[in-house]
Amino acid sequence: MTKVAIIGAGEIGRTLGLLIRRHGYPVTFWDKAPEKLLNLDQDPDLALPAIINNAEVLFLCVPSGALKEVLFFIEPYLKPKQAIVSLIKGLEGSKNQLPVEFIGKIAPKCQLAVLGGPMLAEELQAGGPGIAILASKRESVLNLVAPLLRDAKLQVETSSDVTGVALAGVLKNIYALGMGIGEELAWSANARASYLTEALKEIIGTGKFLGAKAETFIGPAGLGDLLATGLSRNSLNYQVGQALARNEEPKQVSEGLVSLPLLFSLLGTRVSKLPILLLLKKIALEGASVRELYTQAGYL
Repeated sequence: MTKVAIIGAGEIGRTLGLLIRRHGYPVTFWDKAPEKLLNLDQDPDLALPAIINNAEVLFLCVPSGALKEVLFFIEPYLKPKQAIVSLIKGLEGSKNQLPVEFIGKIAPKCQLAVLGGPMLAEELQAGGPGIAILASKRESVLNLVAPLLRDAKLQVETSSDVTGVALAGVLKNIYALGMGIGEELAWSANARASYLTEALKEIIGTGKFLGAKAETFIGPAGLGDLLATGLSRNSLNYQVGQALARNEEPKQVSEGLVSLPLLFSLLGTRVSKLPILLLLKKIALEGASVRELYTQAGYL
């Protein structure tokens, strides 16, 4: 029986861990905030070394900004060939890397995977359907991890395009900001479709530029997750987009907002070919007039 550790007991971490536990697998949770471990039916005195050492598979469910610190906590206890699955959908800021790349440098002897796709925690908690895509360069990791997740409601596809699935999670959060802006401004169905079409073109082009496969971005990790995140009122990136449209300071910082300036740094001069990305930068980082820019872009 595969033993699982969930690192990060926020919404998606708790949801995923409880789902895996319902499938009959032993799951333990760890979070640096002990109050998040309440009501999770585990020994409150279970220490981090024991949690890591006992697990064959670790799911990293932390914000991108916390990744470096979390790896500092867990790295001393990691074992060779242990599987680490990243659910992080933002860029790691200290090195401006995809999280899976950063993890690979800190834990080179572990076997890495990325989990993406439209998996809104609130809907999974309510028993709703979802589709995930699990990417790893090792078939053995896919065979180990995918059965932990699959059930009648959650489909799990597999892929070898680790870069593509990881990057899709970053990009969909950034472009979902623009969806939230448009919805708050009451754009038309035609405008929404126009934005999505152009956004997908930019996402695919960026993915290919950074070494990913184009087909990854028209699957669950790309288009699927963009639609779920960009159209759900439960999505933090959607809510941040709404706040930007109202010229308000967002109540919370989302992965899309954090990753936007990092992506500009990563892409360099290529951003000149990405009009939506430039539009979002002017709104989110430079405080430009939202309605004026959306009108000029043809979305209003």
